[in-house]
Amino acid sequence: MTTGGTIATEVGTDGIARHASSGDDLLAVTGCGDVRVDDLMAIDSAEMTPQRWQQIAAAVRGHVAGGATGVVIAHGTDTLEETALWLALTCAVSVPVVLTGAQRSGDHPESDGPGNLRDALTVAASGQALGVVVCFAGGVYPAAGIRKVDLTDAAGFAGVAPIGQVRDGQFVRSAQAPPAFLGTVTRPALPRVDVVSLYPGADAVALDAYADAGAQGLVLESMGAGNSNDVVIDSVSRQVENGMHVLVTTRVPGGTLTPGYAPGQRLVDAGAVMVPHLRAGQARVLLMAALATGSDLVSVVERLG
Repeated sequence: MTTGGTIATEVGTDGIARHASSGDDLLAVTGCGDVRVDDLMAIDSAEMTPQRWQQIAAAVRGHVAGGATGVVIAHGTDTLEETALWLALTCAVSVPVVLTGAQRSGDHPESDGPGNLRDALTVAASGQALGVVVCFAGGVYPAAGIRKVDLTDAAGFAGVAPIGQVRDGQFVRSAQAPPAFLGTVTRPALPRVDVVSLYPGADAVALDAYADAGAQGLVLESMGAGNSNDVVIDSVSRQVENGMHVLVTTRVPGGTLTPGYAPGQRLVDAGAVMVPHLRAGQARVLLMAALATGSDLVSVVERLG
């Protein structure tokens, strides 16, 4: 299934990468056979939306119901981590679902797209019970915790240990990913969850505005170890009292988040929930899925956050 992204682009004379390749074009370069192509959409992944997640999920279920023994989704890297986690949380199928993409355009002399796609097809054809995974630069990763960490390097993704690798055309599995499925979500309208990035001198304007816009949940991208100032903490307390669900993550790329300082503990006391490992993008997806499936948020965070 193609959705667009760098893997399907070529760079024009103006230096800008634009979509140029269909799924058949991508497949022809890999040399793989017995693959049905579904050109589902052709967008920059910055244009991905929750409604499009649902479109992808419905297509996955439809192809599996039609006899597919594995599914590969070619996706732009900017939001691949969000789509992967949404599918892992809400789209349970009995075959491997593998997301991949590229850091370099299809016409780049060292394009990584064909190799990534070939590896992803290898993983999808393995017949192993994997759920939803990401295959990139030879590594195979669970959806929860994966994140883009570099704009140009071929590896591109990190944040979680791989569960296997593709070596010499074979998928070699080394670990089992924890089950992530929460429940099937089929309705197009999903709970609104917004992200608020904190900074020195941050006030409550953004939090209050999102609440007024109908947000059911907020993710605070905190400073350091889950910390915030008094103004934001007071706003969180008010929002939680009004029924808002608040998760706290951090802008720091690495490490496990815990409320080790007084401001972070005050956020927890105000009713916010600390997310140990996921950063803002995937924490938002986790909160959306928990709300959409009626799952207990604390339990979900303890298991997957």
